[in-house]
Amino acid sequence: MRLRLMPEAEEILLEIGIWVEAQNTPGSGNKFVDAFIDKIASYAMPNVKYPACKNKVLASFRLSCIAINDWVIAFKQTKDEFVVHYIVFGPGLK
Repeated sequence: MRLRLMPEAEEILLEIGIWVEAQNTPGSGNKFVDAFIDKIASYAMPNVKYPACKNKVLASFRLSCIAINDWVIAFKQTKDEFVVHYIVFGPGLK
């Protein structure tokens, strides 16, 4: 199954990587982003149904959500693609 990140999700990942890099050693931001993408990819399995997002706004777009650490990944899944639309810091959701 193909994993695709929408521009909004890519932008957040870039910002997270920059922040991690600033807090740690050189190269740590890229390592974090790569590991994070690998974690998301582990959910991209065919014939698996995920629940709708609990957040009303995300649910109104018919997105499903998973949580990875403190991050909420909002996505749509088709037969061939796992499309990440948003990556949101979980404690910031209401």
